[in-house]
Amino acid sequence: MQERSAQAPDTPFASFRQRLAALARRIPRLGIGGRLALGLAAVGIVILIGHTLATETTRKAVEAVRSMQQDHEPIARRAGTVVEKLVAYDRAVSGYLQAARAPDIEAITSARNALEQALAEYFNSEHTRTLIPPTQELRERITAHVARGQALAQQAIQRADWVATRHAAIERLQKRVVSAGGAGLRIDEDQVFARRSLAELTTAANALRGFGEAGSGAAEERQFAAVLARHAEELARSPGEAWLDLVREDFQTARRLRRSIARFDAINGPAKREFLDEGVVLTGQALQELHGPARRGVLLAAENAAAAAEAAEATLARTGIAVMAVVLIIACVLMVTITTPVRRLTAATRQIAAGNRNARVPRGGSAEFDALAEAFNAMADQVVAAETELRAHQAKLEQHVAERTRQLHHLAHHDSLTQLPNRRQLGSRLANALSRASANNQKVGLLFVDLDNFKSINDTLGHNFGDRVLQLVAERLRTAVGPQALLARLGGDEFTVLVEDVKSDDEVMALANDIVETLQQPLSVKGRVLSTSASVGASLFPEHASDADALLRAADVALFRAKELGRNRCAMYRPSLYDAAAQRFRLEQSLRRAVEAGDLMLVYQPQIALHSFEPIGVEALLRWRKPDGRVATATEFIHIAEKTGLMHELTEWVLRGATSAVAAWRAQGWARASVSINVSPQQLFEGSFPDQVKQALEVTSLAPNALELELTENVFQTGATTIDALTRLRDMGVAIALDDFGIGYSSLTSLEQLPLTRVKLDRMVIDSVDTNARSAAIARSIIALCHGLGLQVVVEGVERESQLVFLSKCGPLGVQGYLTAQPVAADLVPAEAAAAAARARKILEEAAARGDSDNPDQASLVFVEANPRRIRG
Repeated sequence: MQERSAQAPDTPFASFRQRLAALARRIPRLGIGGRLALGLAAVGIVILIGHTLATETTRKAVEAVRSMQQDHEPIARRAGTVVEKLVAYDRAVSGYLQAARAPDIEAITSARNALEQALAEYFNSEHTRTLIPPTQELRERITAHVARGQALAQQAIQRADWVATRHAAIERLQKRVVSAGGAGLRIDEDQVFARRSLAELTTAANALRGFGEAGSGAAEERQFAAVLARHAEELARSPGEAWLDLVREDFQTARRLRRSIARFDAINGPAKREFLDEGVVLTGQALQELHGPARRGVLLAAENAAAAAEAAEATLARTGIAVMAVVLIIACVLMVTITTPVRRLTAATRQIAAGNRNARVPRGGSAEFDALAEAFNAMADQVVAAETELRAHQAKLEQHVAERTRQLHHLAHHDSLTQLPNRRQLGSRLANALSRASANNQKVGLLFVDLDNFKSINDTLGHNFGDRVLQLVAERLRTAVGPQALLARLGGDEFTVLVEDVKSDDEVMALANDIVETLQQPLSVKGRVLSTSASVGASLFPEHASDADALLRAADVALFRAKELGRNRCAMYRPSLYDAAAQRFRLEQSLRRAVEAGDLMLVYQPQIALHSFEPIGVEALLRWRKPDGRVATATEFIHIAEKTGLMHELTEWVLRGATSAVAAWRAQGWARASVSINVSPQQLFEGSFPDQVKQALEVTSLAPNALELELTENVFQTGATTIDALTRLRDMGVAIALDDFGIGYSSLTSLEQLPLTRVKLDRMVIDSVDTNARSAAIARSIIALCHGLGLQVVVEGVERESQLVFLSKCGPLGVQGYLTAQPVAADLVPAEAAAAAARARKILEEAAARGDSDNPDQASLVFVEANPRRIRG
C-alpha cells in the first residue's frame, strides 16, 4: 500500500516527459552548422553593432579633419595671404614715397597685383562664401586703399620730375655765371682776380645749388635775386642783355619749381600719413574679419576631430569586450551539444566493427549526425547518380570547348572592333587571289584606305568615340565595295580592299573614287555630325608587282602620294613614286645617322633693338653638316623629320644646346642673353613638351624669360591641345613668338587666340617698303597693330640699309638679318651681337648725315637705285 502510494506521483510526470519527447521529435533538428551559424551570427551582430558605432564616430572624426583641411585651413591661409600682401603693399608704397628720387614703380605694381590676386582668391572661394560670408565693404575699402596708394606713387613721380628739372635749371644758371668769368682769373696759387658782381653772383648761385628739397632755398633765392638786381646794370653791359635774360629765365624756373615742390609737400604729407594710418586700420580689420573667423573655424574643427576620435576609441574597446564574452559563451554551448551525439555515433560504429551487419547508426542528435546515418545506407545509390551526372557534365564541357575553338579561330582572322578580316586573313586571301590570277591570266586590284586626320578625332573626342567612327566607316566601306571585293582592316584607321578579276586600271580608280566620295558624307556619331575624308592608294597585279608583299608596298606608296597631293583623294601607283619614296627613305636614314653621329649643329643670329641699339636676343638656327662638306639649312630636311617622327629628338637636342649656350653667355657677363628656337606643331601637340622645357631650364638653372619659342600659324591645325600647351608654357614665364607673320590667312586670329609676347614679321612684309609706298603703309599698319595689342615686334630678313632706315621710323622694334649680323657659332655670339648693334647704329647715323631721315621714302628709293645688290649670307 505504501509502495503504490509512493509510485503514484511519478506516473503523471512520466507521461509529461513522453509527450515532451514526442513534441521534440516533430520539431526539425538544428545541426552543427546551424548551431555554429547561430553562434557566429550572434558574434556578427555584436561586431556589426560595434562596427556601426565605431564607423559613425570615425566618420565624424574624419569629416571633422577633412573639414579642417579642406574648408577652414585654406580659408585661414588665404586670409593670412591677404593680410601679408596688404602689409607688403603699404610697405612698398611707403618706401617709394620716402625715396629721395623716384625708383622703379614696378615694385608697387607687383605688390598691388599680388594683393588683388590674394583678395580674388579669398573672396571668390566657394568655401569662403559658404563658411565665412566675406565682408564686401572691407574688400571695397582695400581696393580704394590700393587706388590711393597708386595715386600717391604717381604724384611722387611728378615731384621727382620737378626736383630734377629745378636742379637742371640751377646747373645751367651756374654754368652761365662761370662761363661769363664768375670763377675768376688765377694770378698765382693764392690770388684769383674776378669781377665783384660775377663773384657775388657765383657765390649766390652756389648757395642755390645746395638746396633742392621742399621747404628750403627761399632765403637763398632772395639773396640771389638781390645780387642780380644790384648788379643788373653792370651785367647788362657785360656779358650782355641776352646773357642776363637767360640767367633770369633759369632763376625764375628754379624758383617756380621750388614753390611747386613746397606746395606739393604741404598737400601730400597729410595724404601720405592718412594712407599709412588707413593701411594699419585695414590690416587690423583684415586680421579681425578675415583671419580671425578662419582660425576659430580651424580650432573648432580640430576639437571636433579629437572628440570624435576619442569616442571611436571607446566604442572599439567596448566592442572588443562584448565579442570576447559572446565567443566564450558560444564555445561552451557548442562543446556540450557536439560531444554527446559523437559518443552515440562511436558506440554504433563499434558494433558494426564487431560483426553486427544489421547494426545501424541510431537516428538522433544533431541534423548532421542524423544525415550521416542515412547517407551511409544510400551511399551506393549516390555513387551511381554521381557517375551519371559526371558523364553529362563532360559532354557539355566538350561542346563548350568546341564553341570556344570556333570563336578563337574567328578572332584570329577577324578584327574585333569592326568584325572585318584582319591582316592575317588578308595575307592568306591575297596569296590565294594572286595564285588564281596567275593561273587564269587575270588582274587583281589592291586599295589602301587611310582616314585623314583620324588621330585628332581620337585625341580630342576620345578613343571610344573614335572606335564608333571606325565601325561606321567600316559599314560604309562594305556598302561601297560590295560583296565582290574583300574588305579588311589592317589596324588603326587603315583599311584594305582586295578586288579580283579586274578588267582595267579605270575600274580600280573608279572604285577608289567611290570610296573617297562615300567617306566624304557626314557621319552622325553619338549626337555629333562629323565630317570625314580618306586618302586611297591603288596598285594592280601583275602590272605593279608580282607578289603579295610588293603589291602591298606599291599600294602604300600610292597612298603616300595621295596624302602628299592634299589628302581626300586617290592615287594609282607609278614606278616613279617608288623612287621618290626610296629617296625620302634614304634622306630619313641619313638624317637619323646625322643625329646619332653629331653632324647637326646650331648657329645663332643676333637680333638688335633699333630704339636702343642693344642686342635683345638671338635665334637658334639648325644646320646639317653633310659628308661632302656642304652645310644644309633646316628647310632642306625639317619636313622629313616631321613626317618620320624625328622632330621629338631634334627639338629636344636643340632645346638642350640652346639653353646651355645661353647659360654660358650669362656666365660670361651677358646678363640679358636669351635665345629663340623654332617649335613644330607636332611637338606642341604632345602633352609632355612643357615638361621637357621646364626640365631643360632647370638643368641649366636658367630663368624662363631666357627662352622664347617661335611657332607658325600652322599651330591651329592641331586644335585646342596646342593652345593649352602654349598657355602652360606662358604661365611658366617662357616667351611665345609668332613667326612668319603677315603672310598667313589667319594672322589676326592668331593674335587673338594665342598667348603671344612677340610677333616676327616675315621678310616678304618689308621686301619692297623702300620702293613701294603701298608696301610701306602696310608694314607701318601691321607694326602699329602689334604695338597696339601690347606685342613686341621683330622684323626678319633685313638685308638693305634703306629697309633699316625705314624701320627705324616705325617705333620700338627689333631687326634680324644679314645686314646687321651673320649666323655664327655659340662662342662667337657675344662679340657678333655687340658688332651687330654697332653696325645698325653706324648705318642709321650715316643715313641721317646724308639726309635720308628728312624724306625717308625718297631717300630709300635713291639708295636702292645706287645699291641694287642685296646682301646675302
